[in-house]
Amino acid sequence: MPEISSYYQPSLTLPDLLKRAAAFPEPLYIGYMDENGGISRQTYAELLDEAMRLAGGLQAMGMAAGDNAIIATGHNRETITLLWGCFLAGVVPTVLQPPLTFSGYNPAVEKLKSVFRQFGEPYIFFSEEVKETGDLPEEKIKYAAELDCSHRFEAPQLKPGDTAFVQFSSGSTGDPKGIVLTHHNLMVNMDAIRIGLDLHFPDHTGNWMPLFHDMGLIGYHLVPLYCSIYQFHTETIDFIKNPGLWLDLMSGAAVNVTGCPNFGLALVLRYLSRKKSFPEWNFAPMKAMLNGAEPISVPIMNEFVERLQPFGFKPEAMMPVYGMAEATLAISFTPLMQPTVVTAFDAAKLDFDGIAEEVPGGSPEARLLSGVGIALNDTEIRIVDVNDNPVGEGRAGHIQLRGEGVTKGYYRNPEATKAAFHGDWLRTGDIGFFYRGNLYISGRHKDIIFKNGRNYFANDLEIMACEIEGISYGKVCFGGTSSRETGHDRVIAFLAGSPGEKAIETFRLLRNLLRANLGITVDELVMVKSNEIPKTSSGKLQRYKLMQRYHAGDFAATTLTAVNL
Repeated sequence: MPEISSYYQPSLTLPDLLKRAAAFPEPLYIGYMDENGGISRQTYAELLDEAMRLAGGLQAMGMAAGDNAIIATGHNRETITLLWGCFLAGVVPTVLQPPLTFSGYNPAVEKLKSVFRQFGEPYIFFSEEVKETGDLPEEKIKYAAELDCSHRFEAPQLKPGDTAFVQFSSGSTGDPKGIVLTHHNLMVNMDAIRIGLDLHFPDHTGNWMPLFHDMGLIGYHLVPLYCSIYQFHTETIDFIKNPGLWLDLMSGAAVNVTGCPNFGLALVLRYLSRKKSFPEWNFAPMKAMLNGAEPISVPIMNEFVERLQPFGFKPEAMMPVYGMAEATLAISFTPLMQPTVVTAFDAAKLDFDGIAEEVPGGSPEARLLSGVGIALNDTEIRIVDVNDNPVGEGRAGHIQLRGEGVTKGYYRNPEATKAAFHGDWLRTGDIGFFYRGNLYISGRHKDIIFKNGRNYFANDLEIMACEIEGISYGKVCFGGTSSRETGHDRVIAFLAGSPGEKAIETFRLLRNLLRANLGITVDELVMVKSNEIPKTSSGKLQRYKLMQRYHAGDFAATTLTAVNL
């Protein structure tokens, strides 16, 4: 039987959690780090007071329980306080990336407009500095500072089965879909996370992930509040500009639980490689650094651990995990403070036959994959074939899951909901397998590239490409297509940041590398600008968008083919 904790109670709703944390005997708080490394504090009691006043302001606007709202504010404290104003009033919010500009092609604007339509054209809350709002209806634009917070707040009657929040997907494989999460979904998964990480007072969590991503919002804001522990945040943009802020935060605030997907680890490594001297960081308190949200690069993960070990970081604190927004957040964890399980598999047998067969790590046919642990106690995981029939351990297939933390469907999208489920099993879209009790993720079904009768995952090709000097993770991605003239499969590589005069030589090196290691040829190299490689909020490459533009002929002027060599 799953462990049932005293934290979890079937009748709880989100407002109950904030009231519980605010009443904790110790004055627990949220720490907000600024771009200079200073930390301001907001106690949970202060958050409750400020959010209640905002909730009264929402009611003064005429908003009632069940109404929707979009929060697209640019500062963590503002976002969190407004979010709780919505929760207290029973308003159903979604948090989106605030657009920096409304001019030109802007993915954040496109997503905002799409969600605005899907969500029933609700009020949109921006930060005060946002004055340009494009062609959005002026009457729908609101600022928290303008709310009438003198209005007396009247708490609505909320139930665990009510919708608490809608998380709109980042759209790594299509248009954003609204994942409906109830108070019950959240409580179940947050309690499973609490158990998996052994979270309890006086733990400290630290976060740089954006609050418009489920890992940042649920994992590093709601979960710490659920567990009545301290939490610290630095703004995502500040981390990207200066990854050292996150390292300073972890050391200075004695953070012992944090997380960083692969692209963030790569950013930190680039930052460390440029530094000549280092502060006296201390990462010894760390018990869990969750590594998930995008495919895990074993070389990048290992290098990160090696670079932080001189500062007390324990290798077993690195925790590969698996999750997705449809499961509220977390699906599987590597057991706490246990060594990361990295296994070398025969790549050809995995790709051709779907069989996971272990080989020596140094063998030429080896593909290194990191296990992502075992299912959390609220979740069941199974691997199935194309007909939804379960397959045994060591066989690759489609990952499906079910549990009380899994969404019941997408917001006002019955077609997508029906397609996402087989009975009560959610189709994740991921390919993976179990081996010696561990779950392994091979890749995304929609990111498979077909060549010479074999399946290749784009992420594997991208990791291999980074062996070439001048190619870095996140600056290269692959797609597959078929020639309209011959019907032959073609492999397309997109590369950002390479000097134009070196493009032909880079193309030659890339072709030789993949031919020597995999026996396949890169048919075209497309040179793009760095900001033209689209990514989700967690860093996942949106390869389909590049392929859409490729097929539309947008890159014809910057495309190299074999005849250029």
